[in-house]
Amino acid sequence: MLSASMIVGFAGMAQAQTATAQEAPPAAADQAAAPAAQDEIIVTGYRASIEESLAQKREADAFVDVITAEDIGKFPDKNVADALQRVPGVIISRDGGEGSRVSIRGLQSGLTLTLLNGNFIAGADSGDPQRSFNYVLLPSNFIASTEVYKSPEARLEEGGVGGTIILNTRRPFDLPAWSGFVSAEGTYSDTTEKFDPQFGGQLSWKNEAETFGVLVGGVYQKRSNREIRGEIETWRWWSDRDEDGNILTPATDVNGNPFANDDAISYWPGEGVTTRANTHYSGYWAPQTVKAQVFNQERERYGIQATVQMKPFENVTVTSNYFRFQYSSDFTSNVVKIPEWGYGNFFTGATFDPSGTIFQSAQFEVPAAGTECLAASPPCTMETPQMFGTYSREKQVSNTFETEVKYEGDRFGAVLKFGKTRATGGPSMRFDVASKPRLTVTGAEQNGNFYSAWDFTGGNLNMEFSPEIQENIKNGIAQIDVGQTGSSFTNSEIEQRYAQLDLTQEFDGFLRSIQAGVKWRDLSIGRETGRSDWYADPATELRYQDTPEGAVARPEFFYDEPIGNVVGGVSANVFPGINFENYLNYLNTTYGPSVRVYEEDFVYDIGERVWAGYAQLNFATDRFRGNVGLRVANTRQSGNTSDRLQYLNDYCVNTNGDPFLPPPIGPDGNCLVLPLDQRETIVNTRADQSKTYTDWLPSLNASYEITDNLLIRGAVAKVIARPSINDLGRQRSLTFRSDAYAFDRDQFGEFPGWSGSGGNAELLPFSAWQYDLGLEWYFKRGSVIGATLFRKDVSDFVVPLVIDVTREVNGEQVLIQPYSTIANGSNAVSQGIELYAQHTLDFGLGAQVNFTYNDTSTAVITLEGQDVGESPLVGSAKTQINASVFYENDRMLLRASYNRRGEQVQGLSSGLNVYDAPYEQVDINASYELMEGLLLNASVINLTKSVERQHLGNDTDDRFVRSNYFGRRAYVGITYNF
Repeated sequence: MLSASMIVGFAGMAQAQTATAQEAPPAAADQAAAPAAQDEIIVTGYRASIEESLAQKREADAFVDVITAEDIGKFPDKNVADALQRVPGVIISRDGGEGSRVSIRGLQSGLTLTLLNGNFIAGADSGDPQRSFNYVLLPSNFIASTEVYKSPEARLEEGGVGGTIILNTRRPFDLPAWSGFVSAEGTYSDTTEKFDPQFGGQLSWKNEAETFGVLVGGVYQKRSNREIRGEIETWRWWSDRDEDGNILTPATDVNGNPFANDDAISYWPGEGVTTRANTHYSGYWAPQTVKAQVFNQERERYGIQATVQMKPFENVTVTSNYFRFQYSSDFTSNVVKIPEWGYGNFFTGATFDPSGTIFQSAQFEVPAAGTECLAASPPCTMETPQMFGTYSREKQVSNTFETEVKYEGDRFGAVLKFGKTRATGGPSMRFDVASKPRLTVTGAEQNGNFYSAWDFTGGNLNMEFSPEIQENIKNGIAQIDVGQTGSSFTNSEIEQRYAQLDLTQEFDGFLRSIQAGVKWRDLSIGRETGRSDWYADPATELRYQDTPEGAVARPEFFYDEPIGNVVGGVSANVFPGINFENYLNYLNTTYGPSVRVYEEDFVYDIGERVWAGYAQLNFATDRFRGNVGLRVANTRQSGNTSDRLQYLNDYCVNTNGDPFLPPPIGPDGNCLVLPLDQRETIVNTRADQSKTYTDWLPSLNASYEITDNLLIRGAVAKVIARPSINDLGRQRSLTFRSDAYAFDRDQFGEFPGWSGSGGNAELLPFSAWQYDLGLEWYFKRGSVIGATLFRKDVSDFVVPLVIDVTREVNGEQVLIQPYSTIANGSNAVSQGIELYAQHTLDFGLGAQVNFTYNDTSTAVITLEGQDVGESPLVGSAKTQINASVFYENDRMLLRASYNRRGEQVQGLSSGLNVYDAPYEQVDINASYELMEGLLLNASVINLTKSVERQHLGNDTDDRFVRSNYFGRRAYVGITYNF
């Protein structure tokens, strides 16, 4: 999609030399012809890069935006994704405050195809292979330019329904000999209160004849990241039922309107609820679990680039690249949860939204001993908050080798590319711990907490507990929940080999050239799952969790003091946490090193082989130009995955003779937990993933110069994107809880029956017809005002679901409640307009602004032939605005940037769409040339300390789903260019 051309310099990038007159793009011919203009470009680097890019955009046939790295530190964005969000219609998601994934024009990030030098980059985040690229992995130092195609051409690889982003790296023949840079930078975050370093460098050399050149570069970055999160696990509608079990008060929105897809609503399986004061509630939305999280992460990122170029013959250039991206992410997560476990015993009250149908707060309090206790087990002890933590040590490594052989004749050109990209990723250790502030001892109960409350009025989550909870835990009044304590991990490998041949024959006249080519891609994905176990008895492989000692919460397992610095959308009077260093030290000291146990019956092997060919005609007259082409892609998918059935048979030793009497307790006061092989049975069954399909993808791009400064542009094309690898191959994982197991775990809200999640092997590829029409006025050199209308008629798209369904399991129809999966939607429309402008005054003050409006229809979502609700296109946002103001002179650049994304649609949960609330952020940066080649840079990211938020349903934002504050971060660095 055509939008305001934006040229941005990423922090730490080396200054590229301006193209010579002979190398200038066609649209810059007027610049090349005037030496004075060229001198101005060299002097005013940032402004020059804007003007040069705008010239390239003006001459392009397709709707394309170009971002180049002409100067160091000229934009307040710290990675490529952060810069891309300034392009109209582009929305990014963030990871630790950094841009991680990119979506274009209201389509989810998996539909944006990112290519490195025209080819796929393998990544394996947290053991989860994906088609979409995580920009956190990619150092911006390596990128010379970025092209954002919103309308496809036949010559471009298929797969980007939203758009295609091509990242182009630097090459030695494009740079002066012995040129490069070195940089050092420090960063400070207000959530971690730590300083972290970053170092980078690059050196490029070529001989005088320009027949041989070498470029090497590297970057090291360390980041301490802390995120403060609040979250709801599953909203449900609570209602009384009649004697036949029928709902008496069906679910409604805040206006009292019933939902058309009532079957997809998640209803609480029991009745309404009564407080201890005998106030009865029925017919309302309530969260199943409310939780607050403090997420601490240590990141390290390495990047290496090595490029060799040679010209063995006059018309032949050979370029070989090697890239290695390594990203380590070690984190601990501490969560405090308040589930609805004790509604009947301890529920004292709630507040509602104005409609009276949505809980906004709830309070739970332990009654005085012997007064108001109910005949439940345990009778007078509160199980909240559950303290849950995760410890993870993980790394992903991506290696790419590629070679390009390019022949350039007078009228004929050929380019042969071949290479391999491979990534591995996942945890080397992941360990979860669950505990509760309560101790059961023979003949008595000890509470660690007497009051729990949550409140998210106004979109901010506040939690409150008894002030003595930390001291009680420190004194050992706590238990380990061995049912949710243990290890599991997923490691994956993704690899693609490819070969491509492109041919171009040029002509005089209206038909300027014919391009044709063929590409072969062979993608393979493997994944393994397992866990790390500590054995109390290695001979019998008895795990420590299956012994009475495993349920003992030793005081040193918890922090001595509450976790501090809880800010940004979440607050708590006390926030206890798991001390994983002490916990794991105890396990290793007591039981020896952990043993990695793999789930051998689990299978996840997916292959995808694609043959694609294209033909494209490029035409032009003095004022009219464009291209028309056809791309054909044949996809052969193969492989096997596993469906996993987990049967939770029982939990505690039962010697009462009656499985529905309270379980006995051991000498330490804890439930006598059964060994793992008795508690559960796991059955893995194979599922075939083979299919073949062919896509025919025509495209047309054309532009016409109405006047010397006024341009009209149009495009039409068919586009496809293959389903996410994880959506296709993720196993169907179902869990069955027996009556005996559910009884033993009743205080944790675990009910008998089936629940689970899974992928969908029958997903169809995304496909759409898209149309674009734009008008651009280049009223001054380096300045433009433009507007573009766009429309996508989507045949199939994918929507995440959380629903209750009835499915066949082992020949029996069973209710799965809840079930998380994905399904296809069909016949949706996404249409809108992009408006953009940029201008720079003669004395160096300039501005860029763009606005995108996107309206998407709703479509019916079906799962295995059953309608399960309606949804707009996932990832779509109605509005987005980006604005930047800058001032530049010979030595200094000052810039402030603002971006705002409107409400954004996400997947379905409890029959309703989840929505990201509007988000806005302000960034500022400055650079000053201390001396020739030496630059001082400073930036502040998220100056406004903005918080990401989500809510359920578009009738109100009172169904709080999630908030995340990743902090404000400041950068100061110095770079020397030579």
